[in-house]
Amino acid sequence: MPQQTTTSGTQKPLRKGLKSKLILSMIGVGTLPLFLAMVISYLQGTKSLQNVIGASFQALATETATKIDFIMKEEIKRNTRLASHPTLILTVRERYRRTSQMNDAELKIQFQNQAELWKSKEPHQKSLLNNSGSRILKSFLKRDPLSEESTHALFVTDSKGVLLSSANNYPEFFNGSKPSIAKTVKGGKGFIYIGPMMPIPRSEDFGFHLAIPILNHGEEVLGVLHRVYRAKPFFSSYIEQIIFGDTGHVMLIDSQGVVIDCPILPTGFQLPDPKLVASVTGPEASWARTQSDGHGGQELSIIGYSPLLGNNVATLASSGMKWFTFAWQSSDEVFAPTQKLLLWISAAGFISVLLIALFGSLASNKIVQPILLLQNATARIGRGEEVEPLKIRTGDEIESLANEINLMNSLLKKAFSGLEEKVEEKTKEVRSLQEYTESILMSVPDILLIFSEELKTEYTNEAFEKLTGISASKAHAKTLTTMGLKFNDQWQSVMQELNAYSKGSHEESSKTVKITLGNQGPRDPLAPKSAGPSWETKNVVTFGSRVFAYQFFDVAITVEKKRRIGLLMKEITEQKSLQDQLTMAEKLSGLGTLTAGIAHEMNNPLFSIMGLTETIIEEKDPEKIQTYSKKILAKSKHMASIILNMSGYSRSGAKDQMGEVNINERLDASIEMALMASYTDNIELEKNYSQLPLIKAKPEEIQQIYLNIIRNAVQAMEGKGKLKISSSQKDGRVVTTIQDTGPGIPQEYLSKIFDPFFTTKDQGKGSGLGLNIVHRLVENYGGSISVESIVGLGTTFTITFPID
Repeated sequence: MPQQTTTSGTQKPLRKGLKSKLILSMIGVGTLPLFLAMVISYLQGTKSLQNVIGASFQALATETATKIDFIMKEEIKRNTRLASHPTLILTVRERYRRTSQMNDAELKIQFQNQAELWKSKEPHQKSLLNNSGSRILKSFLKRDPLSEESTHALFVTDSKGVLLSSANNYPEFFNGSKPSIAKTVKGGKGFIYIGPMMPIPRSEDFGFHLAIPILNHGEEVLGVLHRVYRAKPFFSSYIEQIIFGDTGHVMLIDSQGVVIDCPILPTGFQLPDPKLVASVTGPEASWARTQSDGHGGQELSIIGYSPLLGNNVATLASSGMKWFTFAWQSSDEVFAPTQKLLLWISAAGFISVLLIALFGSLASNKIVQPILLLQNATARIGRGEEVEPLKIRTGDEIESLANEINLMNSLLKKAFSGLEEKVEEKTKEVRSLQEYTESILMSVPDILLIFSEELKTEYTNEAFEKLTGISASKAHAKTLTTMGLKFNDQWQSVMQELNAYSKGSHEESSKTVKITLGNQGPRDPLAPKSAGPSWETKNVVTFGSRVFAYQFFDVAITVEKKRRIGLLMKEITEQKSLQDQLTMAEKLSGLGTLTAGIAHEMNNPLFSIMGLTETIIEEKDPEKIQTYSKKILAKSKHMASIILNMSGYSRSGAKDQMGEVNINERLDASIEMALMASYTDNIELEKNYSQLPLIKAKPEEIQQIYLNIIRNAVQAMEGKGKLKISSSQKDGRVVTTIQDTGPGIPQEYLSKIFDPFFTTKDQGKGSGLGLNIVHRLVENYGGSISVESIVGLGTTFTITFPID
């Protein structure tokens, strides 16, 4: 396979040779027009074939619709002649004659008796089946056996729907509520009622209702001739005989997609696709392409349809429905010619591609052979071998390229003659610089490690070996967790931070502890800080009694593009101890003020207890003694609560244990302690707490955070104002807001309020450590604290803690 020589002297295989590319190009150029022609031919042929099939289906549907129209027209004529039979007219007139002589009560009794007889099971009791009108109806059916099979009921009612005569016992006695009565009587002479498809009572069949008015002297509607047809027996001999191919057939449906007759689908079946129904129920005969065939398939289908123009005049006036014929054949059978056409076109295209590939291979050999000679020569030149001048006579750009390579070969021979001496001189300079750099790094008193992209150590200095006892050679190419170091859990934590830094995550985890180192010297709190990184922002790890601050940094090497990461560790054991002492000192600095407030707060319940005790001594009524005792108990619980809050605040944070903390309870305890120390009742307190999950923390540290901020707010308002405290849960964090109506903090101070020893209070009234400790404790739990202040309106502190 052809190969490519890189600048480092290694060779890697090419994905494709020039010959392959030339052949592929020829195939692409030759097959693209061929493919387009094949696609266009196939699409045009498919379209033409679909048009022919659609027109054929349309003609078949139209022919069937014409036939059904004619059959329905003849059926209506036969029933119209029956409706004008003198015996039926006399039967209706006789009913009117007898009922005209009765009042409403008598009519009601007579009809009820006749209805009971009609419902009885004994045939001889059904006198209506044996009257002259019924005999005419039965005789009418017997003359046509096919009509008798397809007829469910044939009966006559008066204009109010009361049964007069019937060919069988299927009709109901009272039919006045049926739409056929009202519409036929209202329609009068010439009106034909053809009802919608519906289930036939006491039968599993579906059918339709035909109603024709019975006229008196050709004008007045005396009664109605009803005929209920079973759709399947009536239409099957005309529709189900039309079969073409294996699956092609014609079906009859109404405008709502209900099947009237079909060789496959049951009568009364509702076509499930409304889009299909809308496509095949147009006002004129046509054909349609649909993505559903109405028979359970979802393939592309061609359907021809036609409305029953004559019959639809009656159905539309009767029920708002129209009837349609529907010619269909399965997609596999319809598109079989199309698939054969596609197969022949594909075969012709495949043979054409093979021919193009064959001729392309022959043509490409004449181009590729000289290029292979050029490639071989340049590869040998790259390896420093002796190469004879190339002799290529193609008379084109390839021959010109061969001449250029011959010229380059001669120039390289001259250039390489003095290169070895220069390489040796530069090598000595690099070695000297490497030894110098190594000496500097080994002299650094802090621990220094360099990691590769795989987070394996490439360099460790002597300070690391003194701390761990692991030499640089043993630590090389190992991770911090595979060196067998002591304090494995602590090194595992550092390794996790290193992994996060390598992935671009510079945010500290919720377990990161930030500390402020000493040796900063006194400075003006209002003076701006010096630029550059501070050890205050470094992570901290503890090995036994020794504490180290550490930070990661990127090592930039311009020659190599690989990324390296450095780890610098500085021992801060003494600074950490000093800072813990400062934290405890700040906590105890407020005890004087709190003690005075607590003494004031405890005097009132104490005096009450003394007074109630004296009263109990002299009181003899047991009920009053019990009442006074409950009051003493309540006052005692109040004093116990004050003492509990005070004892919890004064404990050393170093001895606290982690536990589940209720933020709302810590807020209430902090509010109580801060207000006790204020000696005032003029502060309006507004609390808006939400139901919060517990967080894992040291309860005393959480209370110290809130107490410092609330106490500052109370002091800022000087005993008068409004203090609003709220808690909520948002985006997986607990959010608390503390807002006062004090004088506010000037804008130029907002960026400094968390600095150690910064305070805006008068001399002796504040240490300047409170908010600095708050800031460190909040970030110690992975939280955040922010402040907003408007001079003259007040200050708002927002504190968040992660729930998990």
